[in-house]
Amino acid sequence: MKIHKTKKYVRYRIRSPKLFVKSSFRTDDIGRPGHSKRIAGILKKTGKWATQAILISKEDYKKGYRVKKVGERYKIIK
Repeated sequence: MKIHKTKKYVRYRIRSPKLFVKSSFRTDDIGRPGHSKRIAGILKKTGKWATQAILISKEDYKKGYRVKKVGERYKIIK
């Protein structure tokens, strides 16, 4: 899982953006608004929605929040 820091967030890349239909990306708040987000899109192969990346605010990242794979899912844990 690749990690990339932006101005306000730390991005955990789950899948490559190349696997998704370009115009299908959406960003949803998960948890408290503005603290963590999910970037989702439609996969080219299946046509189903899937998570491309998870964003954690830098504020929460400094507090120890991380993304961890638990089974087949990804969870934000501290």
